[in-house]
Amino acid sequence: MTSQIQEPTDARTRPRRRRAVSVAEIVEFLEYLAPPSLSEPDTPYGLQVGSALVTTRTVILAPLPTYSAISSAAAYKAGLLICAAPLLHKPLEAVRLDDPLGAKVAHLIQRQVSFYALANAYAAAPGGFDDSLAERLGLAGTRTLVPTQAEGQSKFVVFVPSVGVERVRNAAAEAGAGVLGAYTHCAFQTQGVGTFIPQAGSNPSVGKIGKRERVEETRLEMLVSEREMAGVIAAVLGAHPYEEVAYDIYPLRNPGVVYGRGRIGELPLKVSLDTVLAQVNDALGLTRDDRARCLHRTEMPIGSLAAASGSSGATGESEGLLRAAHRQAAGAFVTGGVSIADLTIADNTGTVLIDVGFAPSVAPGLQQLAAQLRETFCATALEVVYAP
Repeated sequence: MTSQIQEPTDARTRPRRRRAVSVAEIVEFLEYLAPPSLSEPDTPYGLQVGSALVTTRTVILAPLPTYSAISSAAAYKAGLLICAAPLLHKPLEAVRLDDPLGAKVAHLIQRQVSFYALANAYAAAPGGFDDSLAERLGLAGTRTLVPTQAEGQSKFVVFVPSVGVERVRNAAAEAGAGVLGAYTHCAFQTQGVGTFIPQAGSNPSVGKIGKRERVEETRLEMLVSEREMAGVIAAVLGAHPYEEVAYDIYPLRNPGVVYGRGRIGELPLKVSLDTVLAQVNDALGLTRDDRARCLHRTEMPIGSLAAASGSSGATGESEGLLRAAHRQAAGAFVTGGVSIADLTIADNTGTVLIDVGFAPSVAPGLQQLAAQLRETFCATALEVVYAP
């Protein structure tokens, strides 16, 4: 019998073990996508069970924190479960195993699974639940149904020696600075002279210790949104040639990206209600047992469609989403749950109310979020699983 001698493996050819990701890193990314400051008040969100300090190699995304979702997370040995709805709506006074809520909390802790509830700003955020639902339904030229808040903006100003301007400007732009509508890399520059005296212990890229220096510098100004500011500062500090970087941040009253609930858009053709229902069922993968419910009917052809994930109840504005859809002449309104107010007015409007259920309404957004997590943490060992 011939023995096989295994050749030594060059260390450079060995597959590198990819690092695990901390729960804190994932939370930071989630709150970058949808800043909690833009959430409706008094709505629970965030890390409700577990620790931000632990690392995880698997994340489970699910619409609701059901026993099935928690069991799936445990079966995958996932360290983090992310849901579109909170588990805890108010502080617990006790964790009891004979209470359904306490039993879920205990189950998560025993299985070492952290639980994160997405902020409701994710429904209103660009690319979030409402945008993803509208896209899945094939709506064209969508606009926000009910605007809620606008993200804050600031003017970021940094002083750069002339030789480093292009590098710093590009670094800031790649990090999200200088976006104005459909334009990127927007900036304004003015020339000037910077003066400084390097002190003992410094390591100046220009000049000598104890000697006053005069340097031709550029004042570089760019707009930066609230959620991009930390990344822009880090990018500028990394690209700037100086050891100590002088920069200013001026809060502005200019409204930034508008967050809002619901989307309304046009269908390619005016079609019957039955055709709309068939398209909705097909787009969301609804089966015979869970098809979309139509709460009243119309014989009029439908040319525009409104949609909102989750419940169509109060949005913090003076009108609900159904009322807003009716006022904007939507032929039908697809939602993930109806309120008593909706039921009261539904049969007295020209807008047909179509209820698809909470989970199907947030499924496109969760699937989109899963793809974003995979792309963002592609260099790590993170596995992302969508568990409907």
